[in-house]
Amino acid sequence: MKITDMTSYIASIPRQRSLNTYYGDIPDTKTITVLVDTDDGITGIGQTLSHAPHYGDTAESIKNNIDNHIKPSILGHDPFEIEFLFDTMYKSIGKSTRYPVTAIEFALWDIKGKALNVPVYNLLGGKCNEGAPLHGLADRLSIAESIAHIEKLSAEGWTWLKSKIGFDVDTDLAWYQAVHDAVGDKVKFQLDGNTGYTLGEAVHALTQMERIGGIALFEQPVLHLDEMAILTERLESPLQADEAVTSPRAVYEIARSHAAHVLHFKIEKFGGLLQAKRMAAIGEAAGLELSVAPYFDIMAAAAAHFAISTPNVKWPAGFSDMGDTLLSKPYLPDGQVLAPPEKPGLGVDIDEDKMRFYASKWD
Repeated sequence: MKITDMTSYIASIPRQRSLNTYYGDIPDTKTITVLVDTDDGITGIGQTLSHAPHYGDTAESIKNNIDNHIKPSILGHDPFEIEFLFDTMYKSIGKSTRYPVTAIEFALWDIKGKALNVPVYNLLGGKCNEGAPLHGLADRLSIAESIAHIEKLSAEGWTWLKSKIGFDVDTDLAWYQAVHDAVGDKVKFQLDGNTGYTLGEAVHALTQMERIGGIALFEQPVLHLDEMAILTERLESPLQADEAVTSPRAVYEIARSHAAHVLHFKIEKFGGLLQAKRMAAIGEAAGLELSVAPYFDIMAAAAAHFAISTPNVKWPAGFSDMGDTLLSKPYLPDGQVLAPPEKPGLGVDIDEDKMRFYASKWD
């Protein structure tokens, strides 16, 4: 089997509600979807995303790298040779970024699973858990709106909720005190600072939040690993690294410096499933457990295949609350676990008309 063609599309998918973070409001998510064709008639689908202008690559640069650098480097090659092709793709773009590589790497696994008539998780080691555990997402709104939203999520059965901090310390503390007073012990909170605090601000804010109670986890409140390591010593609550988790070397450095208890995996940053498995193994050797960001659509399917085949995926993450899907059939969690589709490959199919519709709106 040989790779014969590759087509990429940028699409901006609206969120049901704008995501409010330290970086700014995020009303939509820009995805880059790839179709990889083969001479056997099998087409693999893959996807990555752009976090720009907050961090990472722009959608245009990802598409340019796919179309003009990665595509010519792998046409004519066997799609089963994922290890070789990962290295080839990464070198073709000067080892400068992995977001474009991820989309094609996902598609290669999809091709391999379809050709062998097995789900991708069986190519990654097989099932060792139920899938990717999930928490609820509590939007950072006004105090009154937040309380109403959290009460609604609690009534739906969510006992672990993630919300954003990292804005202004006094505002964050007032918000959390009021929310916790209102909802009590019905839920535990994962508070994500998105590197928005200085070390001094983080020590003050997070120790006060621990005194208030109800903390399940703090997620990367500061940028640097030496600062994270200080927080792991100062805080009683677990600390999760997110922005710092970028590569196998990064996982090694986090483990070496004792900068976190949990690693949050956003596979799109890494270059795909093969690299994620390497990083998970390094984390496992160091006693670090994982959560996995599923995002949505093809990315969610890939994350679920990874999660169900990776033994140290223990901590929950949030499923993105999108206003539409590019799939022919929406792929959604069943309860509070995201299990992969029981179909060959990644197990999801693109609605090409809808993809072209959103791509045309982008153009």
